Amino acid sequence: MITQSPPARTGLAARGRSTRRGDGVLLIGGLGLGAGVGLGVLSVKAGIAAPGGKLLAAGTLSALAGTYLCLVLLLLISRVPWLEREIGHDRMVLLHRKVAPYSLVLILGHVVFTTLSYAQAASRGVVAEAWHLVTHSRWMLPATAAFGLMAALGVMSVRAIRRRMRYETWWVAHLYFYIAVALSFGHQVVLGPMFVGHASVRNFWAGLYVVVAATIAYSRVLRPLTTSLRHRLRVAAIVPESDGVLSVYLSGTDLDLLKARGGQFFQWRFLTREWWWQAHPYSLSASPNPAWLRITVKDLGDQSSLLHRLHPGTRVWAEGPYGVFTASARHGETVTAIAAGVGITPIRAVLDDLPHDTAVTVLYRVAKTAAAPLRDELERLVGDRGWTLHYLDGARERHPITAEHLTSLAPDLARSDVYVCGPDAFTGAVRRAVVDAGVDARRVHHEAFSF
Repeated sequence: MITQSPPARTGLAARGRSTRRGDGVLLIGGLGLGAGVGLGVLSVKAGIAAPGGKLLAAGTLSALAGTYLCLVLLLLISRVPWLEREIGHDRMVLLHRKVAPYSLVLILGHVVFTTLSYAQAASRGVVAEAWHLVTHSRWMLPATAAFGLMAALGVMSVRAIRRRMRYETWWVAHLYFYIAVALSFGHQVVLGPMFVGHASVRNFWAGLYVVVAATIAYSRVLRPLTTSLRHRLRVAAIVPESDGVLSVYLSGTDLDLLKARGGQFFQWRFLTREWWWQAHPYSLSASPNPAWLRITVKDLGDQSSLLHRLHPGTRVWAEGPYGVFTASARHGETVTAIAAGVGITPIRAVLDDLPHDTAVTVLYRVAKTAAAPLRDELERLVGDRGWTLHYLDGARERHPITAEHLTSLAPDLARSDVYVCGPDAFTGAVRRAVVDAGVDARRVHHEAFSF
């Protein structure tokens, strides 16, 4: 039997968290890039004086750096559990977005410099030489296909284009990046100056590919598969919450062993004929317990608009939990939680995990208070624990996101841990305002879920 509120959990959250291991991994990644480029420098020094040698050297170094960054991109979205906990999913995604353009530009530089180099050495036109390389060099056809896929993904990643894409389209398109990286491998080890005649270097480079592939296979395939089989998740109930918002309750076996916390999210794959091939990220909207999990979803026009069609008993595969947007991230005993619309869902789950003696103020931006998602249970939770709840309803002008206005509603704001969740623009405005109000930036907790 499913109840509307999970059992109370007190004293669960520990203050603060360490990210030293995560920062160490990022440092090692940077050192690896330097070592790879260094190997390239040693391998091209002897040929610089030859016709086209300088261009070939530039193309070789661009290839090494660009390909290494492609492997880093794959690791950043491989969802290694402990790394996600150390660094945070949103930070990993942000790094992925920042690194991706550099990798693409470097790969483009490799294509241009290498083609110019061979054209100069063969005294041929650039177009003729490009055609000759593609049609006469080993593994160049797959490499050309790989470059085409990477270029297409680069165009799709432009913000103005990405915003117009459905999540499902974006998700499927990124699967082609794995194919592109795999297709590019052959021509590297067969034609790369640093690999030809250097078996140890070639084996090391191949080893990097093997490590990345094994990490992805474990984190993205094997672990979710074994987790789903072990816990036998199924849809237990669909409960409408308000206009366009519904909750999905999921039952299973030994759910406490998932070690999930309120505010974290899973990649959910509902095993229906239409949806088995795609996974969507949805946050827990209540603190997990051994009997059930819950997600609360707003109709955004993609799969979220069709979840009401799910039937109790539908099998579910879950990948996670992910994210560091949890009660354990806080540093003190005073919390200000600020949400907009369906952004209340992870915050609602975080509130479950806070000890009862925590001083909490909740600011909830909604168009109409009466239609606020999870309104009844949020008011019940706040009332039972003696916390404070303010609805920021109506026109936006009534509740400006400024340091002064937020402080008037939450007098302890400056010494609070601030949890914020909502649309990107809202989250950004709140983060700036609370820092202006005196909140240490390290005590502002948010997690970006947009793709």
